[in-house]
Amino acid sequence: MIHSIEFKNFFSFKDEGCLSLQVNEKAPNTEKYFTNTTGERTMKVLSVFGHNASGKTNSLKTLSFLQWLIIYAYTEKPDVKIPVIPFAFIDNKKPTEVSVKFDIDNDVYNYYVKLTSEKIINEKLQKKSVGKKKFKTLFERSWNNGEENNYLLKDKFGLGVRFKEHLRENASLLATAFRDKHKESTKIVNFWEKVSTNLNVVGRMDNEIYNIINAAEFFDKNPALKKKADNLLNRFDLGLKGINIDKKEKSNQEIYYNLQGSHYGEYKLDFPFESSGTKRLFAVLKNILYVLDKGGVAVLDEFDTDLHPMMSEALLEMFFSKETNPHNAQLIFSAHSPHLLNLLDKYQITFTEKNKKGESEIWRLDEMKGVRLDDNYYAKYLSGAYGAVPDFDL
Repeated sequence: MIHSIEFKNFFSFKDEGCLSLQVNEKAPNTEKYFTNTTGERTMKVLSVFGHNASGKTNSLKTLSFLQWLIIYAYTEKPDVKIPVIPFAFIDNKKPTEVSVKFDIDNDVYNYYVKLTSEKIINEKLQKKSVGKKKFKTLFERSWNNGEENNYLLKDKFGLGVRFKEHLRENASLLATAFRDKHKESTKIVNFWEKVSTNLNVVGRMDNEIYNIINAAEFFDKNPALKKKADNLLNRFDLGLKGINIDKKEKSNQEIYYNLQGSHYGEYKLDFPFESSGTKRLFAVLKNILYVLDKGGVAVLDEFDTDLHPMMSEALLEMFFSKETNPHNAQLIFSAHSPHLLNLLDKYQITFTEKNKKGESEIWRLDEMKGVRLDDNYYAKYLSGAYGAVPDFDL
């Protein structure tokens, strides 16, 4: 599970920002929270609200960036730049810093990286097992122009004496060790493979055709989850019984999918002619049902786009319920619809806003003084009491 993500000099965030899913003992004792393996209370759902270009997407992008860095960075060519941009509105040559705390089974990890688009400057992994009070450092690599291969490496990770020769400036140590089938690195990569998102390191993946084909491929390989998706689609569109997926192979062995909606038992409608809400829900359900089934983290930018408010509410309830979320899967999402605020506790609501210098700022609602658990968050947000609303005064 994800505990927290911290970032600095990351895209629109010049100063430190944080997405924290940890709560204290004051948080309500409800199904919206669970106790992780270290005994800390953790939320199942965290939201990010704010006006356009306030930094919502960039805050969520930290997770897709970490996923790329930990799993895929080594697959890039040695001269490819790292896809990270520091705060752009000043003469800025400072490195970007990102760290994440997460647990796997009975171990908690702290992973930290300092980097530019040219190279990784510092990378460190710490671990604490259940029952232990302190973290121990498993490895640390640091850039040093005076050293052979340009890196100093402290290794308590079992990497081997010649591992340093594999290190590249644009690839994380974890991705490199995973390439060598290192056991604990593989365990960590397996965790990050269960982060299911509609973001990549550039931003939200808005190509509707790609998203639908991606979902069709997923559901074709997972018939049990396809059945759940059909049931949900039928629940939200009473005339739609499900989506028929016809997989075909071209002469060049390329696979393509033909989709049709099945309506009122016998009528078929080619999927491009389905409503925007149906197509959007079909794509989103791929991310959601995957993590609910296996455990993991769904990261969804503009979660509520094209979805009816009651549909968004029902999807959130699937994460809150122990019946539909037995593995305590997590959802981290951004949204514009303020009605969603009253479905959440103040601990689960994060706001982003840009100041007059173009710097994104981020805070969790429970950090503001005087906010009560029984407040009408919807009304107070729209009134401007919490900030993070657009100013339309001309």
